[in-house]
Amino acid sequence: TVVALRTMATTVVATELERLWGRLDGLTPEQQVEITSTVRRVADKLLHEPTVRVKEFAGRAPESSYAEALAELFSLDRAAVEAVTRAGDKS
Repeated sequence: TVVALRTMATTVVATELERLWGRLDGLTPEQQVEITSTVRRVADKLLHEPTVRVKEFAGRAPESSYAEALAELFSLDRAAVEAVTRAGDKS
């Protein structure tokens, strides 16, 4: 579920950056790289503490309850969450 949450965040960041590039003319490639890096860092920092806590909670209680809570809170695609969970179980 943490992977699904981070995947969703990456998709949102990419979509919003594409919208931004369409509205801002005249940015240099260097400026675009800097803006992209900054937005990604912000998303990573916002997700860091919750994902660390979810991993801690998963070690103390049935993982499914926290996975379900994350999926519900962030409207994660249930099929994607299940696919990622199954892939993690195989490794």
